[in-house]
Amino acid sequence: AHMNMAIIQFSVLLVVMGLGQTVAQVPATMSAVVVTGPCSRPNFTTCLSVVQRKTPKLLLPGEMIVKINSSSINPSDIDVAIAVGKAFGVLGVDFAGEVVQVGKDCPKHAVGDLVWGASKGTYADFAFAECGITGSVPNNVPMPVAGTVPEVGMTSVEALTKCGAPWDLAKNLTVVITSGSGGTGLIGVQLAKAYGAGRIVTATSGAANIALVKSFGADVVIDYKVQNIFDAMANESIDVVYDNYGEKGSADRAMPKMKDGSVYLLLPGGEEGSLSKHPKPGVKQINYGEMIPKLSALNQLKTFFEAGKLHTHVQATYALNQITEAFAESATGTVVGKLAIVP
Repeated sequence: AHMNMAIIQFSVLLVVMGLGQTVAQVPATMSAVVVTGPCSRPNFTTCLSVVQRKTPKLLLPGEMIVKINSSSINPSDIDVAIAVGKAFGVLGVDFAGEVVQVGKDCPKHAVGDLVWGASKGTYADFAFAECGITGSVPNNVPMPVAGTVPEVGMTSVEALTKCGAPWDLAKNLTVVITSGSGGTGLIGVQLAKAYGAGRIVTATSGAANIALVKSFGADVVIDYKVQNIFDAMANESIDVVYDNYGEKGSADRAMPKMKDGSVYLLLPGGEEGSLSKHPKPGVKQINYGEMIPKLSALNQLKTFFEAGKLHTHVQATYALNQITEAFAESATGTVVGKLAIVP
């Protein structure tokens, strides 16, 4: 009897220490958001549904299962729902949550860790995550908003890095971010400042949004309903453009304003923007392509958050069963910061 009790106590100790696969019973089924019919803007009530799905089970080395605390909506999530539809499976890419199971070859993660990153199927109670591209949540970012950061954060880290960041503050570089108040914009403005930009110029509309974007670090904020951002710039005045809006014709309009040796990066999206077919000599053009999740980018974000150089801004929070309202709000294109999804 004593031997049996010792074995039981040792087994409990293994679980408590995180050496077992789980510290909590993971339910067999979970709630998840899927596409159930053809989606189109602006109404998503007939095409998105919350359904019961089998909870993911560990299959491959290098994977873990995360209990989702928060996710968010990005324009790309809406694009996927419309273009791919039912074939995509459970929607959602962003996540922050708690590790509940760890597979083989995940030496840096343990059950109970609070993690964030990008995966697939995160509009759900549980989701897979790849250990090698999943990071630790900054200690000063609350879990209900942490899941709004990874996709826009990694995108903007990678975009500005492609544009030469970090920069020498002494060079007093002028960095233009074409849209300042959305997901990539608000974090992009802060990152540009943290990376050493001397002067950050961006655009939004309305007095409240202009004040908000300035409070996040922009030096000049143009009201795009009054003036195009490139019309507001002097010739030969710009060192870097992070075109996160991608309006048609923007690259051509920007060219006279670019310095020799400057960089124009386009974040492709739904606005039909393209790189200039007649670029100014001495201007490097970059099509960003798609975001590739990287642990190094998440760790850079963590460092900046914990140093007080980055802050989140969540306009509203929705439950899974409010996903159609959340998609409709995102599809307006006027969201300030991010929309959080909390299971």
